[in-house]
This record gives sequence, C-alpha cells and structure tokens, in this order.
Amino acid sequence: MEIRSLELESAVAEHQQLVSRKTSTSKFVNYANIVRELAVADFRLKYHDSALGYLWSMLNPIFLFIVYHFVFSYLFVVQVPKFTLYLLSGIVFWNFLSDATLSSMASLEGKAALAKKIYFPRVLLVCASTATALISFIINTILLWFVVIVFDHFSFHQFLLVVPFVLTILLSMALSFFLIIFFVHFRDVLQIWNVLLNVGFWLTPIVYNALTAPAPLKTVCLLNPVGRILVMLRAFLVFDDYPSFEFLVTTPLFCLLLFAGGLWYFQRHEYKITEYL
Repeated sequence: MEIRSLELESAVAEHQQLVSRKTSTSKFVNYANIVRELAVADFRLKYHDSALGYLWSMLNPIFLFIVYHFVFSYLFVVQVPKFTLYLLSGIVFWNFLSDATLSSMASLEGKAALAKKIYFPRVLLVCASTATALISFIINTILLWFVVIVFDHFSFHQFLLVVPFVLTILLSMALSFFLIIFFVHFRDVLQIWNVLLNVGFWLTPIVYNALTAPAPLKTVCLLNPVGRILVMLRAFLVFDDYPSFEFLVTTPLFCLLLFAGGLWYFQRHEYKITEYL
C-alpha cells in the first residue's frame, strides 16, 4: 500500500512538472493524466485484496436489484409497466451518484498527504473520484442497455441515453464540489450524507413511478434533479418515448446551473482544503 502511494505521488509530481513548462493545451492533457493516475489508483485500491476484484462493481447493483425486485414484485406489488427494466435502470444510475459523492470525500481524506506535498488544482480530486466511479458506471450502463435490447426492444431513441448519462455525471460532480468543502470543515458530513442518501433513495422514483405517485410525493420527485433524470432516462431507454419539451429543457438547465454553482463554490473555498486537512 505504501509503495502504491509513493508511485502515485511520483507520477503526479512528474505530470505537475510537465504542466509548469507547457502551453494551456498541453496543461489540459497533463491534468487529464493526473486525473487518470488518481482514478486508476483509487479504482485498484477499492478492490484491493478482494477475491472477486472488479466484478464487485457489477455484482453490487445486481444483488441490490434482486432484493428490491423480489420485495416489490411479490411482497408489495408495484404497478409499473416493465418494472424489471424500470427498477434496474434506477438502481444503476442511483448507485453511480451515491458512489461518486461518497468516494469524493473518501478520496480527499486519502489524498490529504499528497495534496499537502504537491500543488495541483484541487478540482482534479473531484474529477478523479468521479472518474473512479465512472468506470463502473460505464460498464453497468452498457450492460443495462444490452439487457433492454435483448429482453425487450431496440429503438433509436435509446441513443439519447447519453443525455441523462452526462447529466448524472454533472449532478454528481456538483454535489461533490459542495460536499468536499463541507467535509473539510466538518468530518461528520460523510456519515450525514450516508443517511441522506438512504432517505433520498425513497424520495427518488427508483421503485415507483413519479408521474403516478400521490401529489405531494410527485412534487418532491419532480423537484429532485435525480428524479427528473430518471424520468428522462426511462422515457428514452425503456418506454421509447419523449418527456415534454419543457421537461427536456429545464432538466439539463437545472443540472448545469447546479454544476456551475458547485464549481464556483469549490473554487472560492478550495484553499481551505490543505489548510484544514
């Protein structure tokens, strides 16, 4: 573990030296290399000493899907068309958001020594933790699409899956920007966010249909950006349909504004990261 840490520190330092001598385009490439080094190191560390290794990135959502599918198909029957695909799509996208936001705080804690020794834009920590979760997200989304094609249907609408996919990444990064700064000041944020994720799971239309939910719950679901993304996702992927034009415009705009606000807040307070760690 210590050897891995030293290798990572050396790689980041080497890329940072290259950045200081190059143009803005070259700097972008080298910052991308730093993100890659951090993300790959985190991904390997996450499944270090695990017998099944990287397979857990696929098995976790599968096991969760099996449990919820059994409960809501046989014990508490939910009247949602194509419920299996509906549930699976919700779990895959929710798991990414949960994994990306939690790992951003864990990554900050794990990279504290590196951040103190070597200067690099702290926003790269968020990019790296998101990229780590993104590896599993890409694999699981491709498998989800494959399942829909094999067991249900294929449609050109499904290529629009990329829209909710990108919006979920932007939303996860926006939340991570805020959470990291909060975490620097108050370490209990990690445990509080775990609780909020559990509450958020049930306030997000993962196991039920937001559009047919009771009025108060429907309002909460459609004000929830994750809920809006899931409505868009299932329309394109599962139901071969389009949400309203207003929905298609306001949902990306909402996510972009959250991302811009989160980035602004993070950049305004990022100096506190090394100061308080």
